[in-house]
Formats: sequence, C-alpha cells, structure tokens
Amino acid sequence: MSPRVLLLAGHEPTGRAGLLADVSAVLARGGQPVAVPMAQTAQGTTTFGWMAAAPRMLAAQVAAARELGPLHAVKWGMVPGPAQLSAARAALEGTDAWWVVDPVVRTSRGQVLSSLSARAYLALAGPRVVLTPNLDEAGWLLRRPAPRSVEEAAEAAATLARYGFGAVLVKGGHLPGDAGLADVLATPARVRVLRGEWLERAPGRRGTGCRLASALATELGRGRTLEAAVRAARGLVVRYLRAG
Repeated sequence: MSPRVLLLAGHEPTGRAGLLADVSAVLARGGQPVAVPMAQTAQGTTTFGWMAAAPRMLAAQVAAARELGPLHAVKWGMVPGPAQLSAARAALEGTDAWWVVDPVVRTSRGQVLSSLSARAYLALAGPRVVLTPNLDEAGWLLRRPAPRSVEEAAEAAATLARYGFGAVLVKGGHLPGDAGLADVLATPARVRVLRGEWLERAPGRRGTGCRLASALATELGRGRTLEAAVRAARGLVVRYLRAG
C-alpha cells in the first residue's frame, strides 16, 4: 500500500527543512505526498522571514486533496497561527487518518515561526495523534526547562502522553554526552527509551525532525504498528545523516 500523506508545513525553498524535506521523506518511504504550504519562509545565512498562508486557500487545498482520494495520514509541521490551525482542522473534519504533530515553533537558530500557544498544540491530542517534540519543544509545551537527561526526557514524554495523545516521541538528539543517543517513546501504557548510534550532522544538514515526523506519518498511514513505524522513521533519519 502506498499511503497518501497530507503535509502541512512551511515552504522553505532550499528543501533543507520544511515542506520539501517532508515530501522527500514521504517519497523515500514509498508514500504519496500531498503538500499544502501553511506559510512561505525565507531562511538563509542572514535573511529570515515568513508569511502565513491565507486560511481560505489553505482550506480549499485540503478539500481538493480529499476530493481526489483518501488521506491515510496527516503531518503537521509549522502552523503560523490560530487562523491556519482552525482552517486546516475544519477542512479535515470527518477523516480518520493518523496525525503526526511536530510542534515547530522556532528554527534551529531560535527564530520564531509560530504564534500558537502551547495550549493550542496540546488541544490537538487524540488517540490517533502522535506528538514529536524535540527537547526544547517538550519543555516549551510543559512550561518548564528543556529536559537535560534521559530520565527528564522520559518524564516529559509520559506527562505529555497524559494529555490524551496516542503516543509522544521526544527526540533526544541534543542530550549531553552519551545521553544524546536516546529518543523516548511514551504511550498511555508504557515508556520506552530508544537508543541508537549518534551521528554528527554535516554542515547544512537540517530538517531531521521534519523528515522523522513525515516518515512516521507515512508508516502509520500504511498500517504499521507504532513501534515499527518509529523504527522505520528513525532509520530514514540515520540514512539521511550518513549521506551527508
């Protein structure tokens, strides 16, 4: 099965992150990407800016995509503000697709990409919704400092899962020392630490979080179990980093 995956994210023209990175990940996992830009962004060495998509056009693009076939998964990336969130949610009403929510609120350099509150992201919770924050995003969602150990990451993941998410994957690639080899996967039933080889990121290799979330959405849309989908998504990121 080749799942159709709706990608809601900011368009970054170089493809190092954002919508084009999402498309690349879905294609790499054998899915059919449906790319809807939530915003246009400019992210260079000194240039930075973004412009949110018009909610009416955003809703029309999602509606048109649904008319052309079922959506098996939805990946949420950059959501500029409440208007875009409301438009996309309304356009998706009645679907039973998996959602993977990657709460991208800042660039890797710390530049703001969204005006959404933590509460707005937490309100997306549901039994078929997987939340994929990095350490800083997990801390922001919980209004506390970012986790700095595996134990803190596990506690944060478990706490976020209790908001009603089907699962929470806290990405631990920036934990200090040997702890940087661990991600944490929490469901309402259990918490698991997923260890792996740490790979140094080559210059310009951004968008690992975008790619992981999009690959995860593709595998969930295909019907894989949560753990199998997470393994496949992590494997795609490893291959991406090694290719650098």
